Amino acid sequence: MNEVYNFIKGLNIKSKYVVAAISGGPDSMLLLHILINLKKELNYNIVVAHVHHNIRKESDAEAENLKKICENNNIIFEFMKIENYPNNKFSEMKAREIRYKFFDEVIKKYKSDILFTAHHGDDMIETILMRLTRGSSIKGYAGFEALSHSRGYIIARPLVFLTKDEIVKYLDENNLWYAVDMSNKSDKYTRNRYRKYILPEIKKENANAHYKFLEFNKKMLMVDSYLKKEANNFLSNSKYIDINKFNKLDEIIKIYVLHEYLKNIYKSDISCINDSHIYIIINILNKNKNTIFDLPINKKGVVEYNTFRVEEIKEIKKFNYTFTDEIKLDNGKSIKIDNSSTSTSNYVIHLNSKEIKFPLHVRNREDGDNMIVKNMTHKKKVKDILINSKIPSTLRDTIPIVTDDTGEIIWIPGIKKSHLDRKKDEKYDIILTYN
Repeated sequence: MNEVYNFIKGLNIKSKYVVAAISGGPDSMLLLHILINLKKELNYNIVVAHVHHNIRKESDAEAENLKKICENNNIIFEFMKIENYPNNKFSEMKAREIRYKFFDEVIKKYKSDILFTAHHGDDMIETILMRLTRGSSIKGYAGFEALSHSRGYIIARPLVFLTKDEIVKYLDENNLWYAVDMSNKSDKYTRNRYRKYILPEIKKENANAHYKFLEFNKKMLMVDSYLKKEANNFLSNSKYIDINKFNKLDEIIKIYVLHEYLKNIYKSDISCINDSHIYIIINILNKNKNTIFDLPINKKGVVEYNTFRVEEIKEIKKFNYTFTDEIKLDNGKSIKIDNSSTSTSNYVIHLNSKEIKFPLHVRNREDGDNMIVKNMTHKKKVKDILINSKIPSTLRDTIPIVTDDTGEIIWIPGIKKSHLDRKKDEKYDIILTYN
C-alpha cells in the first residue's frame, strides 16, 4: 500500500481539484479511500465522476450510495447516466468512449489537469495477455501506463502496484463499502475468461507476478519511446517521405516512421490504421513505382518521383468552358487574349484564326486525349506529356486543356503547345496567355 501512497505523493499535484473515475466497485472505492486519506496533506478537492451504464438494475442504488459517501466526505459528485446505446445494444467500446467524453467535460469544468482511474496490477496482466493473444503494437503489448499524458490531461493509475485480492482484503478488513458487479463473473466477456481461468494459474507460479508484468511494461515503453524518437528524427516534420532513404531503414523503424507520419495526418482517427495498412504501404514503397492507392477515411496514398505522401480524396470538378475573351479558372489563373504579349514560353500561344475552328473550349483532360506537339509530326498522348513534364498524378485532371470546336487540342497551358502555335515571323492574329 505504501507504493500507492508514494506514487500519488510523487505526482506533486498542483490542481485545486482532482477528478477520480469511481464506478463503486472495489478497485475504485479503494482509490477513493486513498484519495480521501491524502486530501488534507496534499491540499486538493476531490471530484468523483460516476457513470451509470444503465445495464444492471442494481446501478441506481449503487449510484445513490456513492453519492451519500461523497456528501459525507465533502466530495463533489458528478453523475452521468447513459440513456441508450447504438442499435440499443451495449458495447464496451462505445461505453468507454462515452465515459471518457464525460471525464473530459468534468476535467474542463473544474479546470483540473489530472484524472485518477482504478486500474490495478491484475488488470495490467490481463491487458498484456489479451493483447499478446490478439496482436498489437509494441506500446500496446506494454498494457497501459501507470502515468500517461493524453486527452489534454494526466491519467494516473496508482493501484497498479496492487492485486485484486489485496484490494478486496483491505476493503473487507476496514469495513469499507463497495459494489459487486456479478457480470464480472460471466464467461461472456473475454477479460472475464482471462481473469477466471488464466490469471489464477499465473498466480500459482508467482503470487507477485504483477510486478514482473510491470517491469515488462516499463521495458516495452522504453523501447517504444526510443523507436518513436528515431522515427521522428527521420521524418523531421516532412510532409512527405523520401522513399530511397525509407527503403534503407530496418523494418521496425519503417513501421514506426509510417505510424508517426500517419498519426500526424489522421490525428484522433489513427486507430483506423492497422498493421495490414502499414505492411501494404511498406510493400508499395519497396517497389517505388508511381501509383495512387486508397486509405481509410477518404484519403489516398500517393507515390511519385521517389516520394510518398497522403492526401485527402477530393472530387475533381469537371469544367468545360466556351472561350470568348477571357476565362477565369478555379485554380486562380485565367486564359485570355493579350495581343500585346511578347513572350514565347508555354504560357503563351500564337494562333492563326484561319487554321482553327471557333469557338475555342477549355476543359479537363479526358481519356484518350492526344495532340501533335509543336515541332513534332505525330500525335502524343496527353497523359504521357503530363508524366514527362513531371505533373503530379493528383493534379493531372485539373490541368486546363484548350481545344478548337472540332475537339483538336491546340494547347496545354504552361506545359506544351501544339503544332498550331506560330512563330513570330509567321502569320498569326490571336495571342492567348495563361497566368
